[in-house]
Amino acid sequence: MKLRVVSLLGALLLVASSAMATEPARRPMRIVSLNMCVDGILIELVSHDRIAALSHYARDPQRSTIAHVAQHLPITYETAEEVVALRPDLVLTSRHSAIATRNALQRVGIRFELFDVPDSIEESLAQVRQVARLLGAEREGEEMVARIEAALEAARLPADRQPLTAAIYQPGGLSAGADTVVGELMEIVGLRNIAARYGVQDYRPLPLEILVADPPDVLLVGETSRGAPLRAEKIVRHRALRALEPRMTHAIFPAKLLYCAGPTMIEAAAALVRAREQALSAQRARGAL
Repeated sequence: MKLRVVSLLGALLLVASSAMATEPARRPMRIVSLNMCVDGILIELVSHDRIAALSHYARDPQRSTIAHVAQHLPITYETAEEVVALRPDLVLTSRHSAIATRNALQRVGIRFELFDVPDSIEESLAQVRQVARLLGAEREGEEMVARIEAALEAARLPADRQPLTAAIYQPGGLSAGADTVVGELMEIVGLRNIAARYGVQDYRPLPLEILVADPPDVLLVGETSRGAPLRAEKIVRHRALRALEPRMTHAIFPAKLLYCAGPTMIEAAAALVRAREQALSAQRARGAL
């Protein structure tokens, strides 16, 4: 079986290599994305008939904000065989993608571009523009950037209002620190991230004891599966946190809004604004009692 797989890959590499050698440079018309975050950019910048495949993560509703659309588009599991068989003229991937697949693409001359995970809003907007240039969709890229910037400006805390304290608390206790896109979004909407006080700069667990000892105004909790069978998921509904509900507002912030930036920032900012307003309403209600 192993010999048959190797032979199949060799045949695909030969066919693809011959095709790429004669094909002139042009705007990519068969695009493959192996990067879940780039999936969300790609799907909005080009017509779907130009998308040869998305990453398989695109269909996961727990991780992807485009799962409903991705159900109707091809996907790959990042193997060299299936990617080469698609005969793409551009592959968008990440630095964490399978090295074997990248090596195979390089051998046959299939163009691929690597993308990092942005650590800031500025880096994310630059990434949108980079993807747009590669696709020959500069105008659409600038329109996307304008939509994101407008959404973030609309989400900004009004100057006459005081910020609230907040913390991300996802299954497993995962939190987002100050040096993340979500951390930056929290500051924009007026949610002061307490994770920064405790040395959480990127993504790591925030101890339950900290939340109990120093509860923020609003806790941004992840959605759990029906029945929440796993201990990692149950922690966001821990009885110690429920006991704080008279003092701390619980608001839903889906985990899928943590993983990527780009156009996902529009949905993430809106979720943070809803959480802010929910917490303010709860504070007013408590004050009226």
